[in-house]
Order: sequence, then C-alpha cells, then structure tokens
Amino acid sequence: MFCIYCGSALPEDAAFCPVCGKKVMGKAEPEALRMYPGKCTSCGGTVLKKIRAGEYQCEYCGMMLFSDEQNDGEDQEAIDAKVALLLSEASAYAKKKDYQNELLTLVKAYSLAPEDDCVLLRLGRAHWRLGSFDKAMEYYRIAEKLYPDDPAVYINIGTVFFKQGHNEKAKTEYEKALAIIEADSTSVCAEDRGIAYGNYAYCLGKLGDIKNAKKYLSIAKDYGYDKESIDTICMELHLIPFLI
Repeated sequence: MFCIYCGSALPEDAAFCPVCGKKVMGKAEPEALRMYPGKCTSCGGTVLKKIRAGEYQCEYCGMMLFSDEQNDGEDQEAIDAKVALLLSEASAYAKKKDYQNELLTLVKAYSLAPEDDCVLLRLGRAHWRLGSFDKAMEYYRIAEKLYPDDPAVYINIGTVFFKQGHNEKAKTEYEKALAIIEADSTSVCAEDRGIAYGNYAYCLGKLGDIKNAKKYLSIAKDYGYDKESIDTICMELHLIPFLI
C-alpha cells in the first residue's frame, strides 16, 4: 500500500503517512470525500476555501475536498463534460506514470459521477497500480453490481486476481468476460476483445495449459492485441517458436 500524496510505502495499519504526514484514506474514502466538508478529513481544520461548487481546499494543510453540493444551474450535460475532461486529465497523468495524481483526478470524477462505469473501472486500475488491490476490488465490485453484463468489469477483476497470483480465480473471471463477449460481439470493441483473449491466454499459460494459451493468444492477435504484449507473454511462457 502506498501514500496517494507522496508515493511512499505505508505500514499495513498506518493511519498517517510516515513521510508526508497526510492521513491515510481507508475503506470509507469515497464516502468521506463526497460528504459536505464541514471540516478537513485530513487534518480536521475548519477553514475551508471554496474553489467552486462542490470543491474545497483546506487552508491549513492544502487537502482538496469534494462534496455532493449541486452546482447552481448546472445540467447533466455540463457535468458529463466535466467528467470527460477529468478522465482525459487522468489519462495524461497515467501516461506519465504519475499514478498519485491520476488517482486524485479520478476521485474528482467519482464525486461527480459515482455510478459511471468508466470512472469506477479506472479508479480500480489506479488503485492497483499503487498496490491497493483491496481498494481496487471495492470499485470493481460496485461496477459489477451496476453493470453485470459488461465484460470489462470481469476482465478488470480477473486482472487484480492475476496480479496477486490467484490464477484460478483470475481464470474464472476471464471466462465470465469471454462468455459475454462470445454471446454478444458488440459488447466490447475489437481492441478490448483482443485484450480479453490475451489476458486469458496469459493466465492459462501460468496455469500450465500451454496448448490453450497458444490458441487464445492467436485469437488475441487476430483481434489486434499489440505485438509488444504478445512478445512479452511468449517470453514469459517460453513460447519462442510461436513468435515466428
């Protein structure tokens, strides 16, 4: 687990970061950030500067706080535009591997659209990139309840299990995703279909099923799965002849 402010490694039960001193946000993080900020959730300060409707900054520690306060006269179209802009900003941070700022930007998007599937899935990804697999799974399970027919949900859940070494659990989740994809070819784009088959192939290979790993990696390639990822998987699974 890492501090979302400075990136330092945190002891398992830490309440505050030992490096920057910021309060560690636990399981109640989304709810805490969405509450009307009567006081700072980081330092307890009560002097909060209003940046704009629903967004405040603590004058003492600089912590940004977000609430459910409605923006006067703002319609859903305007909110959607803000969310889209925040997602774009988060992508830019992710491209630079600045995952702390990616996460903070996505939390802003979440405060505006707590049931948006893209926001939920990307929040999950941002958390596991910072080593917070349990927190990532919380967002994925919310997405699963809201969007049970979205294969991307199960691909992401499978990825969390896979990164933790729980390959059998990952296999089950990938198979849920592929069952939806194969039943409805429009459920994901070709690129995401390639990722689904590629991840599944990798998982099968780690479980020792090399024959089917080759089969599904070939399918992934047909759907445009990128060559770099294919080469990496082949190297990991010692499938060098498959590269030719």
